[in-house]
Formats: sequence, C-alpha cells, structure tokens
Amino acid sequence: MFSFLFAILKRPYLAIAYSLFVLGLCVMPSEELPTVDDKLAHFIAFAGVSFLWLWASENRILVIVLSILFGVAVEFIQGALPVHFHRSFDWYDALADGIGVIIGFLLFLVFRKIEKSLY
Repeated sequence: MFSFLFAILKRPYLAIAYSLFVLGLCVMPSEELPTVDDKLAHFIAFAGVSFLWLWASENRILVIVLSILFGVAVEFIQGALPVHFHRSFDWYDALADGIGVIIGFLLFLVFRKIEKSLY
C-alpha cells in the first residue's frame, strides 16, 4: 500500500498540478476565497509545493531555490493584478512561502526516512 503512495509522489504530475492549483488560488480575486489566515495559507501551500517537487526531482537545492522564487514571483504577480482583485505584493507573504518551503523540505526528509525504513 505504501509503495503505491511513494510511487505516486515520485511522478512529477502531482507536483505540476498542485503548483498550478496554488498559482490559480493566488491570482483569484480574494473575495472568492474562503476566509483563512493569509500567512498560514501561504505557509501550507508552499510547504506542499516543495514537498511534492522534492519527491519528483533529485536536485534538492534547485527545488528549494525554485520553490522560494516561485513564492516571490507569485507576490510580484499579485502586485500586478488589477485593484478589484484585492491582491497586493507582500514581503511577509513571500517570507511565509519561504518558511513553508523549508518545512516542506523537512517533511520530505521525514517521509523519505519512513520510506527507507519500510523497504
């Protein structure tokens, strides 16, 4: 059962789909999103981005750097959106994204250790 889960995680399709999902949420008008703590949402979203990409790629450093840059890019995109989207550039969101990336990396290490102990 777990081998199936780990096999799915190693495919890039899930990471691509999740990253596009996060990007889509980040460019939606904020009134259309459920009310949650914005920094917590960024933190969780980007922990997932890095976690999934780390499974799909062998280059850990590149994944971490690109995941952080993705978070910063999302902030620039939000800053360029029309005013009626109620989105703006926020360095604290980018910081929450970066912290989420690091937490996603730590979770990846834990799950990788679990995987190795099972096989």
